[in-house]
Amino acid sequence: MPKSTNLHARAFSSVAACLLACLLVLGGCAGTATDEGEQEAPKAEAPETFEVSDAPIEEPGEMAAEAPAEDPATPDPRDAEFAVDPTRTDWNFEPGEVRTVYLTFDDGPSAHTQEVLDILDRYGIKATFFVTGINPDYLDMIGECYRRGHTIGMHTYSHDYAQVYASIDAYWNDLNAIAGIVREQIGYVPCFIRFPGGSSNTVSANYTPGIMSQLSRDVVAAGYQYYDWDASCGDGAEHTADELVDATMADTSYGYTSIVFLMHDGADKATTVEALPRIIEYFQDEGYAFAPLDRSTPVPHHGIGN
Repeated sequence: MPKSTNLHARAFSSVAACLLACLLVLGGCAGTATDEGEQEAPKAEAPETFEVSDAPIEEPGEMAAEAPAEDPATPDPRDAEFAVDPTRTDWNFEPGEVRTVYLTFDDGPSAHTQEVLDILDRYGIKATFFVTGINPDYLDMIGECYRRGHTIGMHTYSHDYAQVYASIDAYWNDLNAIAGIVREQIGYVPCFIRFPGGSSNTVSANYTPGIMSQLSRDVVAAGYQYYDWDASCGDGAEHTADELVDATMADTSYGYTSIVFLMHDGADKATTVEALPRIIEYFQDEGYAFAPLDRSTPVPHHGIGN
């Protein structure tokens, strides 16, 4: 073979070898790219991961939609309905058709108020508390009674007859003092009041003759209503629980349709707490429903004795 031919052959072989090497390199690169693509495949699934993590983002929206039902700023309808208002004269003095007992507790709050509330809760009963300021360590229980659905009335701040009935002004000063405390606890001054000793008390004559005749008119003109009572368990004096139950049965044996029933929530009324479940069960057995005072409750007034 001529020398030039050999040179061309060798050159061709070299070119072929180079081409083959390039092809091998390119093939390796392509294989590497494919491998990397397979290794990157999990990253391609990132949108699915995002969708899963995105689900909880909807929860705040759901919670926000429920928030209004739990909004503490939602007004209690009792706030406007029960507030003292001299323009409201729609009082009811006629007994209702449904046999109803209105449990009312004077002289609290006290160390026994929590026990009374727990008993009422156990029986699913709402009552009324005519409160004072004589036990300052328990004033927060006024708000607790209200939050549990009970009606709050006022029984004067001091419950000291000599102080309360010293004069017309003295009575109003004492009533306004408890009104301020009640407003702090429930947000308004209620229209329901009870005179210490009831409107028929005569002890007030020892301090100011004729004061009950005057006050019974004045409080109503100012937008309040005073509530005496139809029956009592007799716990104004010291008695055993058995005696309180017996007194209840004796004082309510006349078949009243509506009974505003007097009890006490004072610091020394442990036997009242003891008797309360049996008193409730007695009324239940007699076919009575229970309710707290409101503006539709039949108003009991005693005869004015001074």
